[in-house]
Amino acid sequence: MKSSLSTAPSPASFYKFGGGLSPDAPSYVERQADAQLHEALNRGEFCYLLDSRQMGKTSLRNRIAGRLRGEAWRVVNLDLSAIGTNLTPEQWYRGLLYHVGVQSDLEDELDDHWEAHRGLGPVQRWITALTDVVLKRSLGKVVVFIDEIDAVRTLPFKADELFAAIRELYNRRVDYADLNRLTFCLIGVATPTELIQDVRVTPFNIGTRIVLADFALEDALPLARGFCATLSPDERPAPSFQRLLERAIYWTGGHPYLTQRFCAILAEDTIQHPEHALQDSDVDKLCKEHFLSQRARESDGNFAFVRNRLLSSEEDLAALLDLYRKLLEGGRVSDDETNPLTSILKLSGVARVENGILRVRNRIYEQVFDRTWVETHMPDAEVRRQKAAYRRGALRAAIVAALLVAAFAVLAYSNYRSARQARTAEANANRISRQARAEAYFANIQLAEREYVGSNFGHVADLLEATRGFEDKGIEWDYWHRLMNLQVLTLR
Repeated sequence: MKSSLSTAPSPASFYKFGGGLSPDAPSYVERQADAQLHEALNRGEFCYLLDSRQMGKTSLRNRIAGRLRGEAWRVVNLDLSAIGTNLTPEQWYRGLLYHVGVQSDLEDELDDHWEAHRGLGPVQRWITALTDVVLKRSLGKVVVFIDEIDAVRTLPFKADELFAAIRELYNRRVDYADLNRLTFCLIGVATPTELIQDVRVTPFNIGTRIVLADFALEDALPLARGFCATLSPDERPAPSFQRLLERAIYWTGGHPYLTQRFCAILAEDTIQHPEHALQDSDVDKLCKEHFLSQRARESDGNFAFVRNRLLSSEEDLAALLDLYRKLLEGGRVSDDETNPLTSILKLSGVARVENGILRVRNRIYEQVFDRTWVETHMPDAEVRRQKAAYRRGALRAAIVAALLVAAFAVLAYSNYRSARQARTAEANANRISRQARAEAYFANIQLAEREYVGSNFGHVADLLEATRGFEDKGIEWDYWHRLMNLQVLTLR
């Protein structure tokens, strides 16, 4: 065992987290989506893969693209994030066609086609370039992968024409059989309704949705090979390595990015300390250090994406966080495709679907984005803090008033019991009474100030009226009285 560990490869050369894996990456985990996407494309179906970040979408694309090339397909990979967004429609579609030409070795032909059809709109020129040049110059099937499709949401123009054109190509297959050799696969972080609003032209209702599930333990066994370099391709990892992987997935829930990264951490520790076999408690400690510490919560890019996707939503933030809090508390939330809040929870990656019910995706997210995090980011958090401060101030004022009342009662009782001290007691009572009225007056003025800041103008008016008869009131009463008169004029 020790010799195996001593020759283990660097985790950095085996695991990769962030960015797509190459088709032959040793840490690639094949899932059901691999077979589904390959079979659907071979049937000529339009496919779309819309999921949260770092779920392995680009890695799946690379894997299937490599496989299709081996089957004599012409494969075009378009990454919309590389095209730019501050462009005119003509510049944008011309940029798409440029990348098609580079990958198809048809740059000159596509340039000539673009220039020869200037009378057509940009999207029509792009589509006809695919059908009249790329498809006709290809003997086999052609697939166009369009990755980072959610980038169309930031374009200065609507991209509905692009989706309408793709749908039209599928509708024309009845009349032009050659179009059956051309298909598309759209990949990104969005819902279909976020990309296109007009259901009459959307291609998503005629396409095949590919769902990326988290890693199951049996499927993820290739990741355990990174703990030892001497395994043959058909040899299962040792039980001790399988146990490490199982404990990692206990925390990550099989999330691709988190699992790859956690395995790299475990492999690094295993290589540095070959004499010490990691136990579950050691794995838990490493998880807390690298994922659950305050520093990790603030610096991890995956956490930042989840956080930003949730907090930057255009939907009702309070309702969204309240729905997520329900998940944390074990409440039942159905996967309603028509509910934008459930879509956001899924696209952020914080939740996944199990048998039609939403669940918090894994134990790491459950602790990073816990109930305290929800309470802190509720839109009314500042209001609640101000109300708490007001309650504390009101409590202090009540205590002072209670003490004053108690003192007055004691003096009154003393006056009743001692006639000889009646005059002295009366004088003391008058002095304390004046002091009590003065303190009550200033307490009311301070409370009026807080209520005014909180826009509770009715209560401010009541407080000023209650102190109107105080004989020693100062300029502060006149100040707030004048402000309230101005406020009334403003409201009228």
